[in-house]
Parts: sequence; structure tokens; C-alpha cells
Amino acid sequence: MKILIRVDAYPEIALGHLNRCINLAKCLKKYGHTVTFISYNDSAAKLILSKTHFDYKFIPFKVNERQNRNKELSLLESVSDSVDLLLIDSYNVDSSYFNFLNKHFSAIGYLDDLNLDFDVDLVINPSCSVKESDYCAKKVLCGLEYVILGEEYRVGRQKVTNIKNKSILITMGGIDHYNLSSRAITLLEKISLDIEVNIVIGHYYKNIELIKDTVEKSCLTINLIENISNLAPIILKNNIALTAGSFTAYELVALSTPCIGIALWKNQYNNIKCLSQQGGLIPLYYPQIKNFDKELAKELSRLINNDSLVMNMTKKARNIIDGNGADKISHEITRYYEQK
Repeated sequence: MKILIRVDAYPEIALGHLNRCINLAKCLKKYGHTVTFISYNDSAAKLILSKTHFDYKFIPFKVNERQNRNKELSLLESVSDSVDLLLIDSYNVDSSYFNFLNKHFSAIGYLDDLNLDFDVDLVINPSCSVKESDYCAKKVLCGLEYVILGEEYRVGRQKVTNIKNKSILITMGGIDHYNLSSRAITLLEKISLDIEVNIVIGHYYKNIELIKDTVEKSCLTINLIENISNLAPIILKNNIALTAGSFTAYELVALSTPCIGIALWKNQYNNIKCLSQQGGLIPLYYPQIKNFDKELAKELSRLINNDSLVMNMTKKARNIIDGNGADKISHEITRYYEQK
């Protein structure tokens, strides 16, 4: 099959949508499908897609952007005859957008996180808070078994977490909206000076200088990690983590890494709640919590000082997410459309 993926990356939405689509595309390719991307003309997206072996086209407008909607739809219409399946991954969509696309594409799939029900052929939603009956689509793939991660997450963490030599990974995804990286450093200094801190700097971070200034003044051992394309090796070097509630939370759980997951946006709340209910992470919801830094300090202290908690989370995590979601989705797509 010829599959077209329409997905964007830019500072406001970061890189999560694009990265998961690339991971899915790699698996679809193994099943014999040809995958092409159409994406907004963003420098970080260019860098990431240029390192893949997929065909891609950059356009000067975002998914369903009001002022450029007609241009985008005309472009998509112009390539529709050569596409067997169109996959859309964006929150910025509505019924009229899909109504137009349904006139020109034989099959449309939507990667959903917000429980949005549109007239599409296929829905993929990795949240454990939804069920098939929530959608009108003919084919629905929902639940944590369909979390899309890279191939490196299928194996999992091979060595038991070393709880004696503490190291913590801090990652807020593509952008650190609330300067939580620097704030965490200040809190960690009051908890333990014997912990190594590894901070990942995302592609869209606007507070790099503030982070570097905080690091320079700190008495902790802190490493700043920039321009990485694969987070898995970094995760495996740490035994605990602090993360935003993005797809990195799934990656940490898949690699059996006890963490605090901070839901920063509405679309992250259900996932963080679900993972925490199954023992995969410690949840925090920002900015709903009053005195957030005090609450974060309390949970960081628990994660650092409670060895039994860490070992228990490590054991539970891998049973929650096995890292095979992309393969399961690719298998289902292949089987479903080959039968049609």
C-alpha cells in the first residue's frame, strides 16, 4: 500500500506527533508499505525527517490552518489518486476537514489522543480510557497495547535498576514551557547532593541560558544533553526520571524506569492517570496543584529515598507497555486493508 502521513512539528506542539508517526512508518515499511510524509516547513522537522529514508514534502502551512486551509486541501487533493491510506496526526482538525478529505481519499486513519470522533475509516488511540464503541470508525485500535514507540523499546531494560548509585533524567519533551528543568535542580539540591542529574535539552527550548546558569551555580553533578535523536540510551543510563506527560512517559515505562510524570496539558491527563493507576509512574498535574514546587519536591524525595518504591515500579512498568505497539498497528492495518 501507498500510505501518506500528514503530521506537523513546531514549537507550540513540539515533536511528539512527528516522532510517533516516524516510528509507525518504520514498522509499516517492514510490512511492505511505502510511506510518504507531508509536514509543515519547520527546521526541527526538517532535521528529523532528513535522517529517515522516507520521502517527504514540506509545505508552508499547518494542518487545517484557517488562513491556508484551502491551499492545504487542494494540495492533498492533488496527490489523493496515488494514496491508498491517508493517516492524520493532529489536534487541529474538525469534521469539515475530514468531510472534504473523504471525497478524495479511499481510506483515512486518525491518530487520536483527545477522544475525538470523526468520520474516518480507522482510529488509533493508545489511551486506556477509551473503547471501540466510543468511535464510529469501522476499525478502532485503542489501549496501551497500541502505544507507538521505536524499535529500541521492544527489548526493554535488560539490567536490574541500580538503586544505590542514583541518577535522575529530567526531560520536558520538545519545549520546557514552565522552566521545570531549572526548578527541579533547585529542589534536588535540598533533597540529595549525591545524585547525578542528566537534563535533556529539547529542540524548541527557549530557556537554555537560564538552565545553564542554574547548572553553573549548582553544587550537583549535572550533565546537559543536547541534539539527541534517540532517547533510549539516555534513559537506560538513569534509574529514575522526571518527565512531562508526553510520549516520553510511555518510553520511560517501557524501559522500566520509575518516574514522576507531569501532565502539563489536558490531552496528557488521562494518560498520566492511567499509567499511575497501574503503578508505572507517580502523577502530578500542572498547574492544577497549589504550591506545585512543594508537591514536586515531596515526590522527588520519595523517588530518591524510597528504594522499595523504585523496585516495585520497575517490576510493574514493563507489564504495562511492552514496546510492540507500532508492530501491532502495522499488522492490523496490513490485515484489515488486504481483506478489503
